[in-house]
Amino acid sequence: MSDRPIRFATQSGGAPTGAQWLDRAKRLEAIGYATLSMPDHMVGGAWSNLPALGAAAAATTTLRLGNLVLDNDFRNPVVLARELATLDVISDGRVEIGLGAGWFDRDYQSIGAPFDRGRVRVERLGEAVALMKRLFIEDEVTFAGRYYRTERSQCRPKTVQRPHPPFLIAAGGPRILELAGREADIVAVVPYGVGARQTTADDVTFEAALAQIDRIRAAAGDRFGAIELSQFLDVTLTSDREATIGKMSEKARSDPQILRRSIYAGIGTLEQIRDQIRENRQRLGISYFCLRGPHVEELAPVVQALRGT
Repeated sequence: MSDRPIRFATQSGGAPTGAQWLDRAKRLEAIGYATLSMPDHMVGGAWSNLPALGAAAAATTTLRLGNLVLDNDFRNPVVLARELATLDVISDGRVEIGLGAGWFDRDYQSIGAPFDRGRVRVERLGEAVALMKRLFIEDEVTFAGRYYRTERSQCRPKTVQRPHPPFLIAAGGPRILELAGREADIVAVVPYGVGARQTTADDVTFEAALAQIDRIRAAAGDRFGAIELSQFLDVTLTSDREATIGKMSEKARSDPQILRRSIYAGIGTLEQIRDQIRENRQRLGISYFCLRGPHVEELAPVVQALRGT
């Protein structure tokens, strides 16, 4: 079990209006959420991350600003480092850098970019993280990798968080789990199979997550204790868990066992969601939970009861 205090994030892709976006950020902060994270898809209607998070920074004082997660292939890491450094300064040190290797082929099609094999995308992410870390720390960087090359690059302004804001890497498959173990400050464990194949009921169990965490631990070595483990939890509040699972599975045309066994699906009453979070923490050592879905604000009693414990 982790000795880190529990904290909560939520994920949101935008709001009907700018005013409603800012109001929601303020409400989330008041409820006790630690972080507002944004997805990064080119299709589906999600807002652009950094402008929206910059506005949220100005409307809040303690709410951290994150990504779950930025697709590394959409941005040059030198440009992205400067944008994130600026956001860190504007927010007085509240940025969390969430990165992933990309998984949704439609995103790539929408911008006319090739959707390379997973191995290539993970290698490219590893180079980008290494380059960005140097940019945050060093005054001038020359870098020659397989995917990125730069001459005498500079990153200004320097971040408030030193040596740099924490890096969160979302990881499900073996290669990216190992990369996250070597490089990330926070690892968001996601089901294996997302973006690569159809996720099965076996992919979303405690046993599967424990195997993934073991891979992170092996890659991290002595630094494993410094890594914060995270997961998303898609929450549906209901007084009849089984009936709701049946309806959701029928609508999605999926195996109900996936929802029934999933550690990433919180379906039930507030008390059942609270108990599931406690069990996930106890069995997996996860302390950072990103709550998603239509009931994020109704989860205030759970957030307030468990945060900091």
